[in-house]
Formats: sequence, C-alpha cells, structure tokens
Amino acid sequence: MPDKFSGARDNEAVTLGTSAVEYTPADANLPINVKALVFDADGTVSYKNTSGGTAITGFPVSKGQPMLFVPLRLTAMSGPTKCFLIQ
Repeated sequence: MPDKFSGARDNEAVTLGTSAVEYTPADANLPINVKALVFDADGTVSYKNTSGGTAITGFPVSKGQPMLFVPLRLTAMSGPTKCFLIQ
C-alpha cells in the first residue's frame, strides 16, 4: 500500500525526495513530509526538536549536504542564505 513517502523514484538509493522547496526559518513545525534539509552555504543553524523546547544553536551545516536528521523546527541560520526542504 502506498504511503506518504512513496514516489516514482523511491527505488533509487541516492534519491531522498522528488522536490526541493525554499524555506525561511521560523519558530513553526516543518511540514511532515520533509526528508532532508539542504543549505546554499557553510554555516550554522538553530533548531528545536520539541514545540516548547529550547533552541539548539551553532549546529554546523555544509553547502549542498543534507543534514543527518530532520528537526521539528528550523529557527535560524548563520552563513547560509537559503534553506531547501527536500520532499
């Protein structure tokens, strides 16, 4: 039975999703179907893994490399000017 992660390219090992959408950091939950976050430059980000939790700051990110996990909220960026959600 298909689920929200199924897609035309789901059998390719290196494909994380089927689209990339630009995202502006905010203190709001990321969409549920996000599989990765990719940034346009090296730098650091702040994120939250709970809706009422404290932001984790200074987490390093690399240009063009997906984060190793998807946080609940991406609240700020320092260095990168664009964030893309891979869905």
